[in-house]
Parts: sequence; C-alpha cells; structure tokens
Amino acid sequence: MHLENSFKHTSLTQCLEQIDHQRMFWIVKRLSGNDTGLNGAHQAGVYFPKEFFQQAFPELATTRVKNPDTKIDYCYFPNIDEKVENLRVIYYNNRFFGGTRNEFRITNWGGCKSPTNNQESTGAIFLFALKKEGDGFVSIGWVASSLAEEDLIESWLGNEVEPGEFYMPHQGVEDKREFEIPDAWFKEFPTGREIFDYIVELLPRKKWKGSIDKLLLKRREIEFSIYRRIENESVLPVIKKGFNSVDDFIRYAHSVSNRRKSRTGRSLELNLETIFRDEKLYFEAQAVTENRKRPDFLFPSSKAYQDPLFPDNCLRLVAAKTTCKDRWRQVIDEAKRIEVKHLFTLQQGISTAQLKQMYESRVHLVVPEPYLSAYPLEWRAKILTLEKLTKTIRCEQDMIKDIKRWVV
Repeated sequence: MHLENSFKHTSLTQCLEQIDHQRMFWIVKRLSGNDTGLNGAHQAGVYFPKEFFQQAFPELATTRVKNPDTKIDYCYFPNIDEKVENLRVIYYNNRFFGGTRNEFRITNWGGCKSPTNNQESTGAIFLFALKKEGDGFVSIGWVASSLAEEDLIESWLGNEVEPGEFYMPHQGVEDKREFEIPDAWFKEFPTGREIFDYIVELLPRKKWKGSIDKLLLKRREIEFSIYRRIENESVLPVIKKGFNSVDDFIRYAHSVSNRRKSRTGRSLELNLETIFRDEKLYFEAQAVTENRKRPDFLFPSSKAYQDPLFPDNCLRLVAAKTTCKDRWRQVIDEAKRIEVKHLFTLQQGISTAQLKQMYESRVHLVVPEPYLSAYPLEWRAKILTLEKLTKTIRCEQDMIKDIKRWVV
C-alpha cells in the first residue's frame, strides 16, 4: 500500500509532483463516450493506444496467445479517496484468431464507483500513472473535475489535451514522408496560417471525394503531423545545445508550450473558415456584437447583424471549441439577436444532462459526422454534422435577395 499512502489526501499539484518524483509511467487523454459508456456501445474499459501498452506491458504485445492479459493490483483516485482493485489489462487480438478486434484496454474499473465510468466525466481529462510495486503493478488515477484542474494538468503537460489524442513520456514523432515540408520552416517556425494554407494546397476541396466532416478531420491530422515534425527538428537542437541558466530554459520551455496551446484553437478556426469559403457561404470571422463580444463566425456579416431590416431567422452564429465541457456557456450571450447558437466541437461525447442544459439554453451542437456515434443514441438526431449545417446556411442565404448588399 506504499503508493496509495504517498498519494493519500494530496492535491492535484502534489499528485503531479509525486508522479514526477516517483518516476511513474503516465498517460493523459480525454475520456470519450466510448470510455464512459455514454454511447451505449458497452465497450469494455478505457481505451489506450498500442504505444502505451508496448512501453508499459511489452509482454502483452504478442499474437502468439489469444487475448493475453495481466492485472494491476489497484488504481487509487486521490481526489475522491477511492480505490478500484484488480484492474485487468488485456490485448484483444482476436483479429489474428478469426475475429475482428485488435485493441488494448484496461477493464474492471469498478462500475459506477469509478469516475472513469461516470457519464458526466465524458470529455474530462484523465491522468493515469503506473508503477511497479513488488511483483505487480499499482496505479494512480485523476479525472479532472473543473476547468482549473484541466488547466493545471495541461500546464504540467506543456500541451493542450485534444480529444482523441494521447500524451505520454517517450512519445515519438511519427515521420510521414507522404508530403514535403518547406525547408525554410525548419529555420523559422511558420505561423498557423502558413501551415494551414499549405495543407489546403496538399488537400484541396475539389480533389476530396468524401464529406467535409472527414475533410476537416483529415486536414487536422496532417496539420498536427506537420507541426510535430517541424517542432521536433527545430526545438530539439536548441535543447541539446543547452542553456546558460535555468531561467533561460524556463523561458524557452514556456514559449514552446504557449505556441502549442495557441495552435490548437487557431487550427480549428482556420479549418472551419476554409471550409465555409469553399462552400461559398457568406460569413465574417470575429465580428463584433453586443458588449464587444466576438463570436468565431457570424453569418452572413456584422453589417447584416446590425441592420434591423435583415431577418433574424437568417442570422447564424457558429462558435468553435475543440472541447466544450463546461465551456459552452461562453457562447450563450455572444449575439442577442440570434436565438439559437451553434457550437462546433471535436469533443467525443457529452453527457445527457449537459446536452439537455445546452439545448435548453439554445446552444445546439455540431460535430464531425464520424464522432456522432460517441454521443447518446437518443440525441444523435438533434446534433448537426458540419455537412448538414453548411447546407442549411446555404439554403437560407440563397433565399435572401440581394444578399451581397449586406456582405462586408
């Protein structure tokens, strides 16, 4: 019980310090609707990527035995002073034995007793840290319960935790050679706009055969890969060269971390902006409304919004947030003339209770079509995809005579 005792009654800050001090192997992710059981898929346990298990449990990464497994003696959650015992670590490899599954999971989280199985935890940051103790494994878990806790974990991590991504030590950079990167970018870090304009050249709308929902996700995937490659090749030499003082190192580390954080939200805005233009929609980004509010996208323009003759029901607001757990309320008062606001998010699942609050507050959700399955079945018909949203706005704008007179 040594590990449990060292974490008992610790704050999140102390917990993070202990994880570093005890050199535990950790992983950070956002809990999806699949993890918490929100979408009704009844998948067993929390999903982690293959790389995590290959490093933490290399003996399980085999296809010689069907569904190899081991156990973790317990997972202690310091913030609620609860412990889940006898977790099962399993590699479902039956694809190699005539089945279809090929994934690693940790199961036996203790049902409703565990915050990882609480549907209200969907979208929350989950920190899981592992350590050898005696002949077995023990672990620590922390599911962030507030924006302040999420901010603290992201500051400790040096990265914003995006939905569907995983963060852990000794994480390699995937080097995809399917496209070239301008040499100048390795000498001077490009802006987010420069990177995204280059991605649009690599993957233009006119050559894309699928939906715009999948186009957005594919462009984000490429953008993230390019960013990581540039960062690795430009930052690593500076680190290896060394610093003259700790203060110099801290300043440099903060600049790298801040650049990462600013990339995430800006990337999503640029992605949506490009798609709206490709779809021939009239809109204005960061237009000013009441009380100097600046919604991400206002359709068709601020000029139309400020003109009382322009019909209210043809005005649209679309906010963009990579995650919207506890952040969706920021959208409510961004434009008083627009009764229903739309919020585009990459979050993979939101609890039924929170969805009900959002829709009662007239904030309607928009998600990429592949993510719909992460949401409760009874809500999927009410949630728009990006494809459906753009078609709706286009139909509205086509019905307005002389719409260009309101376009800035």
